[in-house]
Amino acid sequence: MARVKCPRCFHINPDEQEVCVKCNAPLPKIRIEIQESDNTNQDPAAAAYLHFRQGQVVANRYTVHNLIGRGGMGCIYKVQDNVLGEFVALKTLLPQFGRDKVVLERFFNEARIARRLAHANIVRVHDIGSSNAQIYISMEYIEGTSLRAILEKTKPGERVPIRQVMKYFDELCAALEYAHRFTIHRDIKPENVMIDKEGSVKLMDFGISKLMANTRLTGASLVMGTPFYMSPEQMKNSRDVDARADIYSVGVMLYEVLTGNLPTGVAKPISQINREIPPVFDAIVDKCVAIDPENRYQNASELRKALRDVAGIVDKMPQFKNGANGQQVQYSKKRRVVGWLLAFLVVSISAASIFAVEYFHANAGSGSTLQNDGTANETMSIAALEQSVSSIREIASEYATLSEERQAIFDIAEATRSMANDLKATQPEDAKLKMLEALESYMAVTVLPDAMVWVPAGEVETNGIKRYVPGFFIDQYEVTLAQYNDFARSVDGGWLLPPALASLTETYGDHPIAQVSFFDAAAYAAWRGVNLPSDKQWARAAYGGEGASRRYPWGDTWQNDAAATSGLWATIGSHPADVTWSGCYDMAGNVAEWTRTPVQPQTTHEDGTTPFFGTQMLVMGGDFTRREIPLNSLQSTTFETRTSTLGFRCVYELNTTPAAIAAFIHYHTNNSHL
Repeated sequence: MARVKCPRCFHINPDEQEVCVKCNAPLPKIRIEIQESDNTNQDPAAAAYLHFRQGQVVANRYTVHNLIGRGGMGCIYKVQDNVLGEFVALKTLLPQFGRDKVVLERFFNEARIARRLAHANIVRVHDIGSSNAQIYISMEYIEGTSLRAILEKTKPGERVPIRQVMKYFDELCAALEYAHRFTIHRDIKPENVMIDKEGSVKLMDFGISKLMANTRLTGASLVMGTPFYMSPEQMKNSRDVDARADIYSVGVMLYEVLTGNLPTGVAKPISQINREIPPVFDAIVDKCVAIDPENRYQNASELRKALRDVAGIVDKMPQFKNGANGQQVQYSKKRRVVGWLLAFLVVSISAASIFAVEYFHANAGSGSTLQNDGTANETMSIAALEQSVSSIREIASEYATLSEERQAIFDIAEATRSMANDLKATQPEDAKLKMLEALESYMAVTVLPDAMVWVPAGEVETNGIKRYVPGFFIDQYEVTLAQYNDFARSVDGGWLLPPALASLTETYGDHPIAQVSFFDAAAYAAWRGVNLPSDKQWARAAYGGEGASRRYPWGDTWQNDAAATSGLWATIGSHPADVTWSGCYDMAGNVAEWTRTPVQPQTTHEDGTTPFFGTQMLVMGGDFTRREIPLNSLQSTTFETRTSTLGFRCVYELNTTPAAIAAFIHYHTNNSHL
């Protein structure tokens, strides 16, 4: 039966009641269904993950109307402010993070900073409070959508109208002009740019910002932000960046909005991807994403002026007149789908290779010089590739003598280089691709992070589609409880270990970590300086080799006891049959594994219903409770999920941009590298 809770005394009143029968206070109009349940045996750990319910009154003031967003650390609700008589947004922190000092300070910091910001293009924060140990921030409720949602809804072959783009970025720069007087945002990305129903920009989420006077929020070694939008200096140290880090992020976002791609590797100029865009945009983006901050626009005002000058040119170009009517601008290239790539780009490896890796990552991006469709980048000629390969081959040949593993990678590089030479006369584009792959493998010889295996470039079929995968390193074993514990203890303020596993580290440290969310796994990867694998990387390492079975590491037929699937959590690598062609263990059993690849999220509804809003992430592999899960099967779960059968492993991706290659060769030519 429908009931309504009094916001003053919390008495549950009958339906149709307009004032509380106990205290005579006015009652909200939103009714809830009261369900009787026995909570006496409720698992305390499970209770820690509960959210607010529809109709619940929070802090004797806010009536929950609907869930409008959910992330790895909290939720955002549309609520009725019963004091102000208007809708506001309530941003909450999940209770399990209430004990994490780093997360708490980030959350409080957002409120402290944002309350000082009063600008038409910045979401206004009202207050911060708590209710029954649930911490929240109340803020302006925006009727609209995020720029990310606009990009995702844009059909293949279409782009956001150019004049609309100019308006968005002009207002974004206006917001930053103002905000930079107080703080650096440090997480500019489409998800944090809201577009209201009037089409105006509202910048939000200053959660990882810091006030100019605050010098203690982030340690020098703590990297915060969203990797593909982060400047090179922010990847190394989030503490000391200035406004130019935000300028870099705006440039990446401008490139993405105009092309549908992120500028990874050696990015093609915008005007070459979208022929409708005047080349003057190329220079603006190039200046925004310059590696050296001194070569960027020095403040948002400079960038805003440059964009306004371009807007004057655009207004005179007849091909953009349709943009004023809200029509999508066509372009001839096939749109590439861009996923979440939490690619942190600095890896901790042996001292012999660390300087080379730093040079690899002196430039933006974390991929190779291959485009997303697997074709070689046109900006690097076959002659230039051959010259680079020749130089790096000489360096790699010395490293190959250090171990059998390095020699094996060197042999792969030699075979690939030979194939490139054979194809050069008759199939020059294929030869160029193979030369790039050889270069990747030669570089890999010099890196070889501990306990990782090299997976050379190649194709793999996932969900019935063949996809190209540049070469990468992947953990030979799943991340263990002991390794995760090292991370949890090393983070300033501590990182919460899964409660059920906290007391097991000493005895079961060599077992795979479990009961971690996607957020936890990504945080571990960031701390270690690596990344979570994409679904195609995981698939390539599991069954993408020539002649490898797509079902199980040992073949097409299930074998009992070949993998850890008998209901027992097992030591990593304890099942010799469960090793793939690439040398990875436990992909058919032990724990299933997170990938960084999302499933399309569901649409938020505003009709009073509360659908499931958790973003679904692809999960790969079998686990110790289930047998006969093929390697090529796709599973998914929300990224807040924590179960005893879900863990992860990490990958490391080389950067083979021309600048990184040149820096690598220069370093090894002028230094003793062995």
